Amino acid sequence: MTTPNIDKKPSSLRYYQDGPPYDIDVSSWKLTVSGKVKRPITFSYKELLLLPQVEESRRMVCVCNWTIRRLWKGILLQTVIDMAGVDRPERYYLKQTSIGTKEKGVYQSTLPLGDALSRRALLVHSVDGETLPIENGFPLRLIDFGLYGYKSVKGLARLEVTEQYERGEWEIRAGYDIDGTIRPKKYWIVDLAGFRYVETPGEIKDF
Repeated sequence: MTTPNIDKKPSSLRYYQDGPPYDIDVSSWKLTVSGKVKRPITFSYKELLLLPQVEESRRMVCVCNWTIRRLWKGILLQTVIDMAGVDRPERYYLKQTSIGTKEKGVYQSTLPLGDALSRRALLVHSVDGETLPIENGFPLRLIDFGLYGYKSVKGLARLEVTEQYERGEWEIRAGYDIDGTIRPKKYWIVDLAGFRYVETPGEIKDF
């Protein structure tokens, strides 16, 4: 599948940690799930690919007022949280931490866990039938489609269920809202090559 006008999409690399890791060995990469869980878990890349998979056409929205609909494939966050065991997830938050680099350190972001589960957040490893490129968050990115992209960590390495709602790098550096919910406003729709006004907050589903 090819997303219409994908060549017109603004590059996200310059917003990605000012220097993403380029040499990621997926044979040694791991995703750890810890914190307020009954069963801390570590997944290899191959193990994640063996979990139940979903593929959905959904719209990612950048805080800089553009959005694009693409075909995302991965694992429901709900699946991993159920495996780890979390009682009453609506009481907690989910802290994400990137692989990071020696030069730039790690990128972190926290979001309400119950909200992410209710919005069918995905742990994405592929887009449009291909493995995620570095720009989109290889090897794994958590995407809550009701939030702006800065809330979804690329190059994900750790998930921690926590009681603390912490400001992430972009909330601190750029003054973005810690809530991060997509706001009603006019956005440039990359795949439709035009502007549309969004009437309601949260995930854009109308077009």
